Amino acid sequence: MTAAQWDNLPKLIEFSGGYLSWNVSELLALDGARAAGVRIIERIEQELADRNIGHFPPRIPRDRTSRVLLYAQDRHGLGVVLHLARQLAAGETPEGTSVDDQVGELTELLDMYQRSSEKAAKVSDHAA
Repeated sequence: MTAAQWDNLPKLIEFSGGYLSWNVSELLALDGARAAGVRIIERIEQELADRNIGHFPPRIPRDRTSRVLLYAQDRHGLGVVLHLARQLAAGETPEGTSVDDQVGELTELLDMYQRSSEKAAKVSDHAA
């Protein structure tokens, strides 16, 4: 598959709110592959990493019907929250950052979403 097709994936994820749920067969189609062999999955994971796209589960399954949650780890939105949560769960601490820093940043982001959700609920209550 062409790099241009892979390069459009971050835009699609951003348009979808910072995350996107696909199944493995969709990733295979994007890659132009038919089977989810070990080398093909490694290539797909590398294409995603090259574009700062994270994914859950951390290793893409080889089952074509398995779901994969893709997220933009370097753009504002829920993808950043997902990336921080994944780093914490995996015990990955970027250089110059402590676990306390990561937890603080994640808390701030979650608080922001909580406030936004509460505000939306109040607007919805008033509209009803």
